[in-house]
Amino acid sequence: MAAAKADFAFLKLPLSVQQEQLERFKGICALYGYEGFLRLQNAHVVVIGNGGVGSWIGESLCRTGVGALTLLDFDTIELSNSNRQLHTLNSTLGSGKAHTLGARLKDINPYLELKTMDVQLTRDNIAEHLAAAIGTSAAELEALRATPLTALHEPQNLAQRRLKAQYGQGVAPNSLPNNVYVAEAIDDLFAKASCVDLLHRAQIPLVTSGGAGGRIDPTRVRLGDISAAKGDQLIKRLRTELRRNYGYPKGAEGSKSAHEVGPAFNIWCSYSDEKPMRAQDRARADLPPEQLGLPLGPNLPAFGAAVTVTATAGLLLASAIIRWIVGERV
Repeated sequence: MAAAKADFAFLKLPLSVQQEQLERFKGICALYGYEGFLRLQNAHVVVIGNGGVGSWIGESLCRTGVGALTLLDFDTIELSNSNRQLHTLNSTLGSGKAHTLGARLKDINPYLELKTMDVQLTRDNIAEHLAAAIGTSAAELEALRATPLTALHEPQNLAQRRLKAQYGQGVAPNSLPNNVYVAEAIDDLFAKASCVDLLHRAQIPLVTSGGAGGRIDPTRVRLGDISAAKGDQLIKRLRTELRRNYGYPKGAEGSKSAHEVGPAFNIWCSYSDEKPMRAQDRARADLPPEQLGLPLGPNLPAFGAAVTVTATAGLLLASAIIRWIVGERV
């Protein structure tokens, strides 16, 4: 799928900048080829949620040579984020997550096209903020909510269609930018469902993250269709919300067979099939803090989180987008 030189913005940069970037990303050129690198430079990825999973998505996309990133997160960095979030340092406590991650990524690649949005997504403002992130109007995005699910493609085929249209070798499914991909990594169920549904109906290639709390085994993290994800309560709740309020097909939850998988949603997610360990379960199995000579500790969250798991989920989601951008099937 060769593209004309004019299709690659990288070739319009000053020669000195091209040479610097080729040196910076020569490992990427060796891995994906020069055309693959140029496609990565042409791509724009929106990362929604820049915490335990999203921060690793952003970093890996930047280090792989993606040319434009938009980061969305309303939250600030807290000391208790230290166990799992990439940008959490003693020096960054209290700073905004999107801004802090963005500054780090610009330090990795000073020529990165970066936009940060300090916004909290809700069901009522999804179209407005996503339109600003993607580069379209809220009205155009809202109009795509009416796209029937039966007209939508599975993620790999959709990504291939967008890629071909971007380089003049096919017809795009709609007028939205063909170089945009989205990684969604927020925990708010209702905002998550509204966001995923709107992006899916808009035919923007996307991936969404499941839960990582209470797990310690990164080898149990998977990538698959939302309909087939097992053992992940966040994805299960998302699946139920999409079925109940957004018209997605019924399936295994209503089946007598626990092993039955319903019709595909054509939306990919990360999930872990490892049984999560609750903090209270761990407390019952271990010695209490006072017997270990520890001072009275803070109130623990219901689930802890291991960076080995959250980072794995982030890297897995990023890897799917990277392969879509360069034109390889996942």
